Amino acid sequence: MHRVHSIPRTSWRHLREALRVADLVISGGGSLIQDATSLRSLLYYLLVIWLAQRYHQRVMVLGQGIGPLKRRVSRRLSEVVLNKVDLITVRDPDSAEFLKRIGVRKPIQVTADPAFLLDTKDASGLASLPETWSGLFASSDVITLALREWSPRPLIARAAIEGLKRLDIPARLFLMAMHAPPDVELAQQICKEVNGCVAQTHMLSPRELIALVGASKMVVAMRLHALIFAGVCGIPMLGIAYDPKVRSFLDTVHQDCMSLEELEAGSLPERIKDTWNHREDLALRLSERVPALRTAAEQNVRLALELLEL
Repeated sequence: MHRVHSIPRTSWRHLREALRVADLVISGGGSLIQDATSLRSLLYYLLVIWLAQRYHQRVMVLGQGIGPLKRRVSRRLSEVVLNKVDLITVRDPDSAEFLKRIGVRKPIQVTADPAFLLDTKDASGLASLPETWSGLFASSDVITLALREWSPRPLIARAAIEGLKRLDIPARLFLMAMHAPPDVELAQQICKEVNGCVAQTHMLSPRELIALVGASKMVVAMRLHALIFAGVCGIPMLGIAYDPKVRSFLDTVHQDCMSLEELEAGSLPERIKDTWNHREDLALRLSERVPALRTAAEQNVRLALELLEL
């Protein structure tokens, strides 16, 4: 997809060979140093860094969001491994503070998520989509939603469905999936019960996802990178903060935020309507904030190249 050489991440033979010959090993972006997904996930990403260190390679943690680390062993292992990397940049101040709290003494630079460097000017993304989708965006004002299931709170889908049924604004709904298959299944489930909305049916490329977001009038999302895509495209947004990283990002770009408790209490249609009515002001805030974040994201690249040239 991206025209770069790649290896299967579950093949330790390929991984060791790649780490052995690398000039620089980059861990990131996204949220890799966390155990909310699982302890196994955290151990995998720490082990990649540790192996690179064993091969005496330069290692950079690039533009990551750090945490949560709920287990004591997670915090201790992260502290030991990260204190031996060459360079750390994180995408938000909360991540930097968290690393300091768990004992990471390496200098930490706050930059921005690498997704802020994605190209939003390529209009060909919409052209590759099914006609029913591109036609929807061409003929209507569309609110794009990017929701996800969250196992600690199993009522998210039902709360979203009941809220969207009561939504009364002059816009169509498109349910976008950032992660397949679960987000696709959720999108289709919601659209079966909510009249007039359209669901994404298969996984799309980042170029296609950004094209959909850029053609929207507003984005409502739990998925962090759907919100970041909205920011990159200058599209006003309402975020649903299932995780501290979502609230941290929304605070950074001065956009609307609601909690899972508000969602479950039935506040979704009122909050969407309020954001819809103030979308011009929210778009102006983005135009003031996003250029600085794009510059900060570029700093990740400059620092990586400087480390490579040492």
